[in-house]
Amino acid sequence: MPADTVAQQACKAADGHRLAGSLDRAKKLYESVKASDGDQQCAVDGLRLVAEARQDAAELVTAGQLMIRSGDLAAAEDKFAAALRLDAASAAAVAGIARVSDLKTRPLPTAVSNSDRFYRDWALPLGRLVVVAAIGMLVLYALAGLCSRWLVKVDAVAWPAWVRRTMGSVGAFLLFAAAVMAPLFAMFSPFAPTWTQCWVGALVIGLVGVVAAALVLWAARGDEWLRWRALLLSLDVAMLAGILAVLISSALSYDVRLMVVHITLTVIGVLLTAAALGQNLRLQVEVQQSDGSVNASSSDYLLARMKGLGTETPQSLQKSTSTPGNSPLSQIPVEELSVLPAGKIVGALTRLFFALRPDMTWRARVTLVDDNRVAISLSRNGQHAATAVFSRPDLHLPKDPDQERAKAQMLTGAAAFILVQLSAVHEKLQDRLYGASQWKSVALQVIASSKSLLADEEARDATKVRLLAKAVDEDPQNELALFEYLWASYGLQPHEETDFGGFARAIDAQYHRCEISKVSNDREGWMPLKIRILYSSATQWLNGYVDAGDTDEGRAAMLVSARKSADELNDLCDPSKVAWKGKELRHQQAAMRPLARNLVESFNALQETTEAEQITAQHSHEGPPASPRLAYDHACTHMLIARRRDLGKETRRQQMEYAIEDLRYAIVTEDDKEEAQGDPCFTELRSDPRFRRLVSTPQARRRKRLRTKPM
Repeated sequence: MPADTVAQQACKAADGHRLAGSLDRAKKLYESVKASDGDQQCAVDGLRLVAEARQDAAELVTAGQLMIRSGDLAAAEDKFAAALRLDAASAAAVAGIARVSDLKTRPLPTAVSNSDRFYRDWALPLGRLVVVAAIGMLVLYALAGLCSRWLVKVDAVAWPAWVRRTMGSVGAFLLFAAAVMAPLFAMFSPFAPTWTQCWVGALVIGLVGVVAAALVLWAARGDEWLRWRALLLSLDVAMLAGILAVLISSALSYDVRLMVVHITLTVIGVLLTAAALGQNLRLQVEVQQSDGSVNASSSDYLLARMKGLGTETPQSLQKSTSTPGNSPLSQIPVEELSVLPAGKIVGALTRLFFALRPDMTWRARVTLVDDNRVAISLSRNGQHAATAVFSRPDLHLPKDPDQERAKAQMLTGAAAFILVQLSAVHEKLQDRLYGASQWKSVALQVIASSKSLLADEEARDATKVRLLAKAVDEDPQNELALFEYLWASYGLQPHEETDFGGFARAIDAQYHRCEISKVSNDREGWMPLKIRILYSSATQWLNGYVDAGDTDEGRAAMLVSARKSADELNDLCDPSKVAWKGKELRHQQAAMRPLARNLVESFNALQETTEAEQITAQHSHEGPPASPRLAYDHACTHMLIARRRDLGKETRRQQMEYAIEDLRYAIVTEDDKEEAQGDPCFTELRSDPRFRRLVSTPQARRRKRLRTKPM
């Protein structure tokens, strides 16, 4: 029988130590075998058995610890003893046996001892886990905020909302998992790392990295992906480095490989969270005087303007508007806006707090240089985004002795500048701007259309027209400014010179020129203007129809055009056909619904195929209408019916009675009286003494307003 080689002799000696539980000694002997000693296969197999013995011993220790928690001390002792047989140097097994011995010597458990044990074994470790996890989460979240300034360029267009939410949710989950798993694994060792867990970790890294990169490339349309190259490169490097370290680096132990998986997923979580935070719409505004002190009242005004740019005070919601109230140009939610408080100490602390907030993406500082000049600085993720310095002459504003009103005009210009800058990267804001891309045009349109921002004087209407003309000149694509300009310019004409048909044609020309008629209903931001235009078109075609003579060849075409606009308006205001998501739009739909139906009923009454008996039953109503605006429109409807030649004298008289009753409810202010005096619908009532008493005014007016002059 041939003698054993040196390698076989060393392996036999090592096997003895391994079976006796001396794994460290056995490992050294296996590792001492060299190629010159003979076949090394026995040493390779021995090292594998040593690693398996250590793994089995660790699993037995974990099982014993769980049995201690369940109260089965005998079974726990057996597990620890078996672990020692496999690995005599296992400190955890020795500590486990000592723990079992200590528990066996204690007296029977009592409520106090159970309470102490619960606090020691559960409450205290879990409390530490929560504290450490919370600190880790805050650190990782702050790190993501710091990274956003390098990953998100100041002019990068924000991704669609669902992509941002998806990326942000995945990133936040990875950060939460990292913050919790690190202390959890260190404190409780819930499992021992194996090859399967490392392989699954590498698969998760690849899946998350590939999906994230694909979403970035899809969301960054056209050449925009170049602006996200830092994010894409970081994701690719982290993903590839993690996968290679886990699958290829065989020199690393399973513990180290699993740690690489943990670190790689944490890095990916930081990158995704940073990208999502850097695209937030959250805006902080601050208005300061030339000396650097914060102006609290001006800051509040600017904050309100940022939310409701284009709207007036509630007093604007009155009968003379073309729709029940104007919609704001801004779609920024209230919760996304904030302002720095006044006071040196509070302001300094608040600045520090907001500086550490990673989700506060946009910051705007407006400096009131003097009564006529304003400087604006806008930053995104701590990086400079835009700057503007303008004065009252730059906006073509007239001199105003009221300093507060002048300041409000300049702050309105600042709000318009900020909103247009935000809309360049947050495309959802563009719908409410109605095609405008120049902030001066938006500012002029808002100032001209706001009663509180123009001096209360006789030249006010002329100033309004001039500012709206400048707004259209600055940006011909500003459809709202053009619509307001049409109203203001026609409103300056004397009633006897007003061409209602020409006005209606101008409205329809704008409606089709800018293709508002083709805007899909899912773009709800355009719907308020679309509703206003359709209502104005229908009423002005109707005014033109009434004002035209019976021999006018285009009179019938006016009625057809009016009916077309009214039918489209009625469809938009019918909740059974169109269900709007926005709260403000649903309110406008509910307010306009009766007005739209009344218009359709008016045209039905004017149809020659409609029987006279049906007309009276269809248009008479019990009790007052729901609003003065609706009452005014009902009065117009009754007078349109009274113009039909096929009605009897008594029926016509009854319709005029209905009109007078509605006008008593609708005419309240001097503007209402002036409007009714010049309305073509009431031409046949002007000789009625009751109508003259309703519309009598203290002084004669030089001109008559249009029927539906918008605010």
